[in-house]
This record gives sequence, structure tokens and C-alpha cells, in this order.
Amino acid sequence: MSMYEYLHEIKKETGWSQERISIESGLALSTIGRIFRKPGYTVNETSNMIIRELHQRVVPSAYPEYLNLLFKQYADWKERFSKKMFREHMNTLEVLLKNHQALDAQNLNACRLQWLLGHIYFDHAFYFNRNAPDKWAEKASYWYQRALIILEQTEYQALTLQRYKVCQCLVATRFNQTKPAQRQNNPELRQWLRDITYLQNVEVILNDDYWNWMVARNGLVAASILQDMDYCQKFWKIMCAVSREFEDLAFVPGKEMGSILKDPDLQWFCQNHKGSGIILCDIDKMPIKISIK
Repeated sequence: MSMYEYLHEIKKETGWSQERISIESGLALSTIGRIFRKPGYTVNETSNMIIRELHQRVVPSAYPEYLNLLFKQYADWKERFSKKMFREHMNTLEVLLKNHQALDAQNLNACRLQWLLGHIYFDHAFYFNRNAPDKWAEKASYWYQRALIILEQTEYQALTLQRYKVCQCLVATRFNQTKPAQRQNNPELRQWLRDITYLQNVEVILNDDYWNWMVARNGLVAASILQDMDYCQKFWKIMCAVSREFEDLAFVPGKEMGSILKDPDLQWFCQNHKGSGIILCDIDKMPIKISIK
């Protein structure tokens, strides 16, 4: 999660103003304001840790704390370790997870374990570029799907965003199995997005979390691939309501996400966007992989 998401979840849970969040965190009001105001704004490691700790303190989690810490540890390994060391840790963790007594239960503990196993196989396929990546991707999809089934059988309203996040992991897995230049012309992928009612699921999230421009961006990508201009305009306008900088299709919101203009999955939207008059990128030179963050 980004600092932007952390702060908005804190605000949503507590109703605190930016001034109150500044007081509770001990961070300058100007820093809090910039995080809320500027998409992709980054902070130093100390501020990052403070915001995460405040979020942990005031925003309840549906999952056991030790499993949340395991997710965090996994992300830290991936960021800090060499590929060789990360792979060694990942392989050990895989064995532990697959032998966890809660893995086959139909509860949120099992959901979280299955979700993390999905991440492990996703990284086998797309981070380590293992041989037969489709085989590893299928394993990732299997575990993500099991986690999603548990969440879909759980009626807590608070888990709606969690369902979306697991669904997004499935989408990232499917997308990474197809080259960017081919996604918008892939009938199987397009039908799959319709079958899982992806655009409608994104709309549900945004009805509640209207501030979440990253969810809107994901919806915009899918709507462009499906060539649905109504949904494209809806999601793009939500992004623009968060920050007018998104009105410029060349705006780059952060290091981990390029501009709309340079996204090969958004070519159809850019071509059909009213009055664009823009020069499109060479989609064959764009990177293939999509993050599951």
C-alpha cells in the first residue's frame, strides 16, 4: 500500500482531519497535506514507518497480526535481498505455508495463507522468470482463487476491498501471461474480464472509496481493453477529481506507475479520448510485467 492509501484508510476509520492525523503521528501538517494532495508523493523511511504504525494502531484488520507481519516480511525480503537470498527465503516460506494447519480451513486465516502462496508462485513466474512461466502462473491463480472464494463466502462489508485486492492479483497474473501489445486484441482475456464483472467490481469500490485513484486507474485499464468508453470516462474523471494533474495524460504519478499516455494497455482510451491530439507510445517497447502491489 502507498502512504496515500494508508492515510485515507486512517481518515475513513477515524474521521480525523489532517490536523488531527498530524498530531497523532507527530509528522508536520505540510507533509500530511502533500501525501493527501499529490498522487505518488513519497516520504522518507522514518515517516513511512510512523504512518504504517499509526495505521496498524487505529485501522482494525480482519486477519491475525502474525500473518499481516508475514506479508510485510515477504515484501521486505523482496525489496532488500538479492534475488538469490530472496529465493532461498521464499522457498523456505513456501514449505512452511503449505504445511500450516490452517491452510485448508474455510476461514480468514486460510485466506491469508493462500493469498501469500499466490504471491510466491506469482514471483516464481514473473520475478524470477522461471521456465514454463504459465505453469507457475496457474499455481498462483489457483491459490488466489481459493483465497477469493473464502472472501466471497464471508459477508462482512469491511472485506469488500479485500475481495477486490485478491481479484486484482488474479488480473495481474492473467495480464502478465499476455504481451501488452496483444491484451486489447485477446478475446479470451477480454471475455474473462467480463465474466468476473471486473468493471462493476471496481465501480463498487469507488462508490465507497472515491479517493482511490489507483483502483480507478486499474478500472481505466480494463475499460480500455474492453473498449468501453463510458467506463473509461467514469474512471478517468474520478482520477481527475482526486488530482487535476491526471487531466494531462502525460502526467507520471510515481516511480512505480507511468503515465496514461505511455501505458500500452491504455492505447484505445488515448486514441478515442475526446480532443486528445496526442502521440502514442510504441507498445512493443513497453515492459510486460504488472505489479500486484
